[in-house]
Amino acid sequence: MIHLIDIQFLTKAMKALSSITGLNFSLYDDRENLLIAPSREDPLLSSIRTDKKGQELYNGFLSKYLKLTLKNTKSFLIQGFTMQYHVFIPIRYKEIMLVALCDGFYMSEEDFARFYATKADKFGLTNRTKEQWRAELKVVDSQTIENYIRSIKLLLENIISSGYEKGELNKRWQWSKTIISLTANIKSDATIEDVRQIIVDTVIFLFNIDTAAIFTRNKDFFCPESVGGRNRDIIRRLRLSKDNYLVSNAVSSRIPVSAIDSYKLKHSGFPEEIISMYLFPIYSQIGFFGFLGVFNSLLDREAFDSVNELCKLSAYLFGVRYLREQYEKHSDGLNVITRKTVQLFPHYKDQQVLCDHIVAEAAALVDAEKCSVMLPDDDGDSLSVISVKGLNKWLMKEVKIRVGEGIAGRVFQQGVPILIDNEEKLKTFSGTPKPLFKTQSCISLPLKISGETMGILNVSDKASGEPFTEKDLTVLMPFAMQSSILLKLSSCHRTSEQMRELSITDPLTGLFNRRYFDVRLEEEYQRAKRYGLNFSLAILDIDDFKALNDTEGHLAGDYALREIANIMTNSIRANDILVRIGGEEFAIIMPQTTKDEAFTVLERIRGNVCAMVLPGVKTKETGGCLTISTGIAMYPESGDSMENIIIQADKSLYSAKTSGKNRTVSWSPSVAVKPSFMKEQGGFNRGQGDFCDGRSSPGAAPPDMNPPDMKIDMKIDMKVSETGQGEDENSGNGRTSVELPEEPFDGFTI
Repeated sequence: MIHLIDIQFLTKAMKALSSITGLNFSLYDDRENLLIAPSREDPLLSSIRTDKKGQELYNGFLSKYLKLTLKNTKSFLIQGFTMQYHVFIPIRYKEIMLVALCDGFYMSEEDFARFYATKADKFGLTNRTKEQWRAELKVVDSQTIENYIRSIKLLLENIISSGYEKGELNKRWQWSKTIISLTANIKSDATIEDVRQIIVDTVIFLFNIDTAAIFTRNKDFFCPESVGGRNRDIIRRLRLSKDNYLVSNAVSSRIPVSAIDSYKLKHSGFPEEIISMYLFPIYSQIGFFGFLGVFNSLLDREAFDSVNELCKLSAYLFGVRYLREQYEKHSDGLNVITRKTVQLFPHYKDQQVLCDHIVAEAAALVDAEKCSVMLPDDDGDSLSVISVKGLNKWLMKEVKIRVGEGIAGRVFQQGVPILIDNEEKLKTFSGTPKPLFKTQSCISLPLKISGETMGILNVSDKASGEPFTEKDLTVLMPFAMQSSILLKLSSCHRTSEQMRELSITDPLTGLFNRRYFDVRLEEEYQRAKRYGLNFSLAILDIDDFKALNDTEGHLAGDYALREIANIMTNSIRANDILVRIGGEEFAIIMPQTTKDEAFTVLERIRGNVCAMVLPGVKTKETGGCLTISTGIAMYPESGDSMENIIIQADKSLYSAKTSGKNRTVSWSPSVAVKPSFMKEQGGFNRGQGDFCDGRSSPGAAPPDMNPPDMKIDMKIDMKVSETGQGEDENSGNGRTSVELPEEPFDGFTI
């Protein structure tokens, strides 16, 4: 039965799964033959399998668990001889049995470390270091794997079932077409009208029939579609009621009936010109296609049986036409759903946009004027309208449906679709019809995946005014299933983004944290190095912050940190990257920024911070205000490595601190710190010292930063304004230049 599966489409699906999850997927049949190879192989297993013994060990492991999986219905998560995990997922549909294999990943780095420590020599893996191997291996946590297994199993089963059903329809159509080719004088490309007329003409010609006609049902009557013979004009006007005893017997028994008594026929409503009648059902297992009526002719047993066999063959011919029509509709429907799902996939990162597209596509599938998607609130007790078509979305945003109440609430609770096609059914769920809707017909489907109901899809008011049918429900169900997968994917993506955001965000200030700083600084350094660009790095420290904490308490300190973070955020440029790297210390990465441009930005920040007034903080020393000191380093002027840039920015900050605080110092070759002092003092203890108001004397260091035995030769070329701001005599921009002997730096880092 494998030939019924669309291997090419399945291969694309598995390749997409590998791309999304980063895992390696392959597919095996029930004879352990590889049907679809992984798009990429695990480097560790690939290296081991180059050796004959390693290949035999892997093949034995694979064969053992393929056999075990084929005998069971549950997925297996197995740890192999490399201490990697392998997932064996059974895929079954009717006679088809397959196994999807997710091959070679670790759930923790410790597993790989133990394997490398104990078996690396055995498998010849020591040609590369443990770190080199680890960089190429995949580590996935158990919860993620469980989610993957459920989603992948459902997805593959849906793909295989769709391909199987498509193949089944195609097989039956081909089989019926072969039977049709055996029928004389009936071509396979003839229309149904042509076939009907050929059957009528054949019966009249071969069996010397007076008049013959094929009747098909139209509501409560069977009406002639193709007529031939002497009394054809009379028969064209004939209507056979479905309640006529001859008709009802033929319909219920599916065997021919006859009436050769003209008196009985006349009293049954037939024209007096009709003196005899035979009705041959055109019926097969595929369906009922009407009657062949033979009038005013007596048939012997041989002729009777021959006409009956011709009707059976005709039934197959009509059945082929019917199946082909259904196949084309079904195939077109599957193709449309597949195409629509593929078009929806790029929107999974934005739940609102995804829901808007689901609503639009679902409404188009069944020609509905109104459609909506409802998702559960955070508490799970009620449903809210996320996206709507045909109604005012602002009004619908306020609509809340409790789980278990109304149509949507019951569908969400029970996970079963509801089709309302008349007013009586509607009243059993929601009472009186709503004035917003033109009709009383609607469909509500659960957006469900692996037993979890993600939301509800509602459609109402068919454009034609007719009620929705089971056919509409059949069309919507596979689309709802695919939409559920995308909503689940969207939910997982949103969760992962939230976790990522939390991992790089400082909880107190809302700024990026040190982890993000390390990554972005490395990126900016590599970009500048590659393309010959420049950038600046500033490190900022709140002056005398410890004094604030000691005198006002840590709550006041937290408030000050948040306020200063807000000031910095509003003072930097759009491309600048502001982070809190620890305590009262901040950093700003400024891409493609020169020394002068960086100095301008930092002076603006310093001025805005100085202007900030802390309510309730009125100590004698501060007067309710804080100041900051800043050090700036530039690439490539300050050094050709990322570490040097950080060190020089830190040196500049130290210079700002020792020069009186409340100032900005840009790095220059004259800015340095004696390593002897750094060793003796154990590094610059930022945030210590007196809490000052920004007025300082040039060159004066805080008391705890200037011990008696400290010898630092400084040459400071600056002037001090009335506010204590040091200004370069050449530029007038407040930049401080401190010249110290150039010596290797081995002191503090951030």
